[in-house]
Amino acid sequence: MSRLIERTVQDEALIYLKKRYQKWARANRMYARTEVRTKKEFGGKRADGLLAFKHLMWGTFVVSMEAKSYKTLPAMKPYRDDWLLIKHCIIVGLTVCVLSGGFFAFFKMSDGLWQYLYPINATVISALLYGYFTRNSYRHQLIDVVQQLEQYPGNHQWLAFSKDSIKDIPKEKWQTLEKICMYRGIGVLIVGSKGNIELFLNPTRRWKWIGDFISFYSKEKEIRATVFDQK
Repeated sequence: MSRLIERTVQDEALIYLKKRYQKWARANRMYARTEVRTKKEFGGKRADGLLAFKHLMWGTFVVSMEAKSYKTLPAMKPYRDDWLLIKHCIIVGLTVCVLSGGFFAFFKMSDGLWQYLYPINATVISALLYGYFTRNSYRHQLIDVVQQLEQYPGNHQWLAFSKDSIKDIPKEKWQTLEKICMYRGIGVLIVGSKGNIELFLNPTRRWKWIGDFISFYSKEKEIRATVFDQK
């Protein structure tokens, strides 16, 4: 199998996404470009692909995309973030403390010893048990490419991987990547050597209750002129 460069993955994925969303674009107007940056105040990061259009049902709709090939393989592999694990343990520990009554015992019990031991034990023991039994869970893992994609706001967010690069990812890590993308609502495309594309995961729609996601991007005026026919 021939190796695909990132630019090819990027271009093929954008063509696929444009065809996928075109039927939903009002008046057939759509902004579709590669290499679109966010505004400086939002990091000035470069999205590999961006689409924007007026959706027939949901109004202004923005789709962002990040593409990866074998040359950026390390960014595609999940790894455990110990600080994230600790954060989740603390949240679970405090939640159990409240639900078990330990938090309220601190205020209601008059015994000076158990008044402190009950909530502390409830928090610490539950946090340690949760950490031990879920230490390898995808919930405590990060993927650089996912972190990167989340810098490009949109109603739908997509990752596009070259098929040849996936073969270099261990099966267990690929399954973890799938779980993380499902958990975060990220769509996944797999681009083959002949331009054929496999839809691996569908994205979950995100909402922006005030305004729209176009406002995050440096080419906002150009995008709005294209989508809304502004003069």
